[in-house]
Amino acid sequence: MEKSVKKIKLLAVDDEKFNLLLLREALKNEEIIVEGCESADRAVELIKSKEYDVALLDVIMPGINGFELRNLIRQYAPRLPIIYLTAVVDTIDNDLVEKIAEDKFTYYMKKPFVRTELLRHIRNAVEDRQREDQTKNYYNNLEQDLELASEVQELMLPDWCVQYDDFFASSIYQPCQKVSGDIFDVIKIAPRKFFVLVGDIAGHGIQAALYMSAVQSLIKMIFGRNPADIKLCEILNRMNMYFCTELGQGNYMTCIAAYVNYNTNQLNFYSAGHPNISEYSPKREKLRMLNSENKGGIPIGWEKSFEYCDEEVVKVDIEDDSLLFAVTDGVFEIADRKSDEMLGMENLQCLLESISTSKNAAVIPYRLREAMRQMGYERNADDFCLLTMGRFCDKLDEKRLALTTPPVLNSTNQLVVQFGKMVEENTDDSELAGKVEILIGEFLNNVVIHGLGNRQQSRPVILVDLIIRNDVIEISVLDKGKNWNVSSADNQQNGSDLEESFATSGRGMAIICSIASSISRNRYGEINETCFVIDRKDQQNADT
Repeated sequence: MEKSVKKIKLLAVDDEKFNLLLLREALKNEEIIVEGCESADRAVELIKSKEYDVALLDVIMPGINGFELRNLIRQYAPRLPIIYLTAVVDTIDNDLVEKIAEDKFTYYMKKPFVRTELLRHIRNAVEDRQREDQTKNYYNNLEQDLELASEVQELMLPDWCVQYDDFFASSIYQPCQKVSGDIFDVIKIAPRKFFVLVGDIAGHGIQAALYMSAVQSLIKMIFGRNPADIKLCEILNRMNMYFCTELGQGNYMTCIAAYVNYNTNQLNFYSAGHPNISEYSPKREKLRMLNSENKGGIPIGWEKSFEYCDEEVVKVDIEDDSLLFAVTDGVFEIADRKSDEMLGMENLQCLLESISTSKNAAVIPYRLREAMRQMGYERNADDFCLLTMGRFCDKLDEKRLALTTPPVLNSTNQLVVQFGKMVEENTDDSELAGKVEILIGEFLNNVVIHGLGNRQQSRPVILVDLIIRNDVIEISVLDKGKNWNVSSADNQQNGSDLEESFATSGRGMAIICSIASSISRNRYGEINETCFVIDRKDQQNADT
């Protein structure tokens, strides 16, 4: 069966009927459907109501000329190929050629025409447009595929905040393209003991992202068997062999592999050509770069015969409330949007030290990124990944509980009950516990139902941190919902202002405002930080 050929639909515009008749006769039996009209007004009407593959116009016509008609056509058919078929002779300044060249889909042919040349011009013009459409569709499909790959990659990575009991690891992960070759993972291998990997695969884009997913699968397989018995160097040697034998030559990865053990308060890590881990001490209020002896080895995949040995493992005693930071080089290589000057490791350390005083340390990666943006560091030439690790520790005369929940109402309701129970156990005040439950529950309902919107598919977790002090209860909520504008300069709002700002976002804010003595909100890039303070004395007075 012969394949049918799609006929070309052609619109011819000429004020002389003879020329239209001549065109029809010249193009018959050529799989071309010719529709003619004698005026610009009629041509515009046809363009608005029908689809054509190509148009033939004369330059000189009564009323408006062919170039003015082209401008009208472009309002309705911006990419329709137009061929000027005219006897007009160009000026010495090439005015005609210049006007034709102003439009990408415009061509030119002189009258009287040669039939074979006219056919060639028509088919070339139509094929150019078809190739342009195919290329555009290809890149649109590629863009959609990359968007899907980005969503899949995000789902493969840990949540932006991983929480086990009082341990947390919060992260910010921003590819410089749609997908990234940076990798990080946090795996609980025993009570209060965690494996952490932060790596940077050479290159960017799809190839690096594919290697990233392969490495992540390998890590899952390694720890799927006997996770507590695996040495760091054994993990690195297996990854190195995998790169050198399975992923092909020329591919490599720098990385930090670490064990964080809060049973012994010890950090052990190995740097395979990667920036070292930093530690912030709240007691000393100082940040230090670990690995002063410069231990470590070459990047994974550089040399098949290289052995990663235990002697190069860095062993550090850490404090209960220490904060640990691991980065990829895209964090300190981010450049100023004007001067193109990189941030640098020294400036990064200064920023981290100043931001590490945050009450809720899980917000630090996003506070840091927002500070960089405000300072003008916005040009990402590499993938950006920062991991913050630590513990939500009780301090003197306070009790603390931090929990994460997926943005699902059943889960948030269970979390609310846990906070209510914790408050009642530590205050012996059931009414106060009930009010805490109402406040957290109503606010999380707003976040889940109204705040997250189209982010439900990726289901970013919500972190709630509650601290009981002698006089107040402090509640901090971190979520990746929509931006909520703050009207006052110091981020403080009274009850009526806050209720009004949430009027279109959900119910229950009036109740929240009646319980909380103060509410503050900040936005750091993707993260909302909302803080509530409940005055325990005020609540006692209200109850009496």
